[in-house]
Amino acid sequence: MKHLISIIVLIIFSLPLASQNMEKAQIEKIIDSMFKPIDNPSSPGVAITVLQNEKVIAKKSYGLSNLEHSISFTHQSPVRLGYSGTREFMCVGLALMEADGLLSFDDKVKKYFPKLPVWSEKVTIQDLLNHSSGFDDEWATMLLMQADMNNRVDKEQLLTLLYNQPKPQVEPSKGYMYSNSDFALLRFIMEMASQKNLPDYLHQKLFAPLGMNATIMNDRLEQIIPGLAENYYGYEYYFKEVGVKTSPGGNYRMVTTASDLEKWAIAVEDSTSMVSKAIRLLYKDARPIPVLSPEAHYVFGHEWQKIEGLDIIKHGGVNHDFYMTRIPSMKITIIGLGNSSTNMTAAMSLADIILNKKEKKGNTVPTANPSSINTKEWANYTGRYFQQNKPGHSSHIPKITFYDIKMESDSLHFYYTSNDFFTMMPIGENLFKDPDYGAIIQIKRQHPDSTMKMQIWPPDGSLKNFSKSKVVVNNSKTYLEQFTGEYHSEHLDFYCRVVFNDNGQLVIRRPTIAEKPLIPDGENRFLFESDGFYVVAVFTKNQKGNVDGIKMQHVRMMHHRFEKVK
Repeated sequence: MKHLISIIVLIIFSLPLASQNMEKAQIEKIIDSMFKPIDNPSSPGVAITVLQNEKVIAKKSYGLSNLEHSISFTHQSPVRLGYSGTREFMCVGLALMEADGLLSFDDKVKKYFPKLPVWSEKVTIQDLLNHSSGFDDEWATMLLMQADMNNRVDKEQLLTLLYNQPKPQVEPSKGYMYSNSDFALLRFIMEMASQKNLPDYLHQKLFAPLGMNATIMNDRLEQIIPGLAENYYGYEYYFKEVGVKTSPGGNYRMVTTASDLEKWAIAVEDSTSMVSKAIRLLYKDARPIPVLSPEAHYVFGHEWQKIEGLDIIKHGGVNHDFYMTRIPSMKITIIGLGNSSTNMTAAMSLADIILNKKEKKGNTVPTANPSSINTKEWANYTGRYFQQNKPGHSSHIPKITFYDIKMESDSLHFYYTSNDFFTMMPIGENLFKDPDYGAIIQIKRQHPDSTMKMQIWPPDGSLKNFSKSKVVVNNSKTYLEQFTGEYHSEHLDFYCRVVFNDNGQLVIRRPTIAEKPLIPDGENRFLFESDGFYVVAVFTKNQKGNVDGIKMQHVRMMHHRFEKVK
């Protein structure tokens, strides 16, 4: 998909600027010839619109909005956007409230919620917009008590969580940690200030005046939306996305269409429109997410990049699910709305080609050579390999990703969870292949004293780097025995136990979740999996050297303490 869009735009925009205003039919004929491959009964859809000087110069749609019933995807197909991908609309509504005097970005959050803890006295609405409040992330904290993020969290649960929070996750007004609780509080505040349900306010104040009649804030999943496009994931073979989080911090999802986004794009470009004025208010005291670079991504859904010396602005979420890209100096706006993440990359790739962005050289995949296979080294490849992750948008803490390589029955097995693995297919010296998905894996060290490295080339052409762990693991029962016992979180009023299971493995046991193995990761430090995240559990000791508690941490939880029950 991305490759096809790039070719189309290269054809259209490699022409002199005056020729870019060629007839609509002529442009669409070119696009038609290139998008035939996805215009079939087995592909999710996409609607593409290119505007220049606020006028449509290309507009085509392809694929299906529903694969089961073969319903075509059009510019009128409603799509439910992702969570952070829709913050722009909610935040523009917030700025309209400030412009109307209903609230101020400098308002203290405790003004609206007096029961919030004393440490939050100085936290403002602007801090919520910058994710510098210090409030717990609702989903990350609830994962300590629940099996996954798709469990329902209601307003009272969240407020109780925040009212009882003993200390900030980061320094208020200065630190940074991505917290969905911030946007839950924003919604509550907006509804208190406007005295209206937020979907009603956004419709009356924002969407209806712009003529965006198909755009709604979809906070109720039970709501019937005629023609709603199903969301899919995959490549060639597709699966329906069914996991949807329901909580105050996630209930600001928007449903929109490519046709409505045209109206949004024109309002954004028009410096006299209420939308453009509201966006200028949002930028007034905003700061980019400090852990991301070189791009400047603002929490309200704008990402600024430089391409060939020109500014481009991408509209969407922190996971790069962009639906609109603008090149202000060229008065060009690109809309790419689809019902798969692959198709939603349209807007991003179009801008790259328009500005003749020089493509980075691809990662060279080692050549298979079966004659050079050396099984004598395989035993040295075993161990745990951690991905060399950089901090993402959540915080300064990198997400933990690791895999285990084990020798079993004269074969190397690649464990991507504690129970799931595949047998590595040798295709050359130090070189293996995932027989199911085609990824190429190379394991080697530069010289005898260096750390063993693993590189993985997935079929998408990316490259992932891993280093073998140097941590010396102490699995003796005498050592592990000291960590057993019952622990209590005063904040959550929740208990967990650390025990040996029937197989002699140290596990964390909670009343509502299947027990999780505690994976040694250093002195007094363990990891355990929680709905796709690895939580770090650090056992603390008192002055006598006895274990007195556990500090939990991951990318959206700087610290959460469980005290050992005496």
